[in-house]
Amino acid sequence: MGVDVFLSHSHVDKVFADAICHRLEAADIRCWVAPRDIRPGDDWAESIINAMEQAKMLVLIFSASANNSPQVRREVERAVNKGLMVLPFRIENVPLSKSLEYFISTQHWLDAITGDLEQHLDELCHCVAMLLERLPPAVPSSPAALDAATAAAAAAAA
Repeated sequence: MGVDVFLSHSHVDKVFADAICHRLEAADIRCWVAPRDIRPGDDWAESIINAMEQAKMLVLIFSASANNSPQVRREVERAVNKGLMVLPFRIENVPLSKSLEYFISTQHWLDAITGDLEQHLDELCHCVAMLLERLPPAVPSSPAALDAATAAAAAAAA
């Protein structure tokens, strides 16, 4: 099964990650979140890369802990490298580390610093759903699917 959203967060912010995951999945937006979706015995890093290859976007739960987490930095870097859309969801008002600034300084943020968290979760859910509808269709990843896609394109052009 494919994944719509990869949730990147510091382990310190697990409560927020769980709440976001629950809200998105209640809206039929499929999430991947560690450690929930890493099977016992699987390689942690490989599981993350596999999930990102399936995901359509990364939601970054941004806090002081996430800002200082080497793991979060790696996840954001990999997501950007793979061309995933990154949506930062800020739960603490802290300046970006230079590492994260390099990757996400141009993205529009959703702020959940003040006010009702439920309203912020509703806004996040709405934004994610809207952004997912605007994404192009998935590109076939297997060699056979790529060959079939290429053959179909050539036939259409002829």
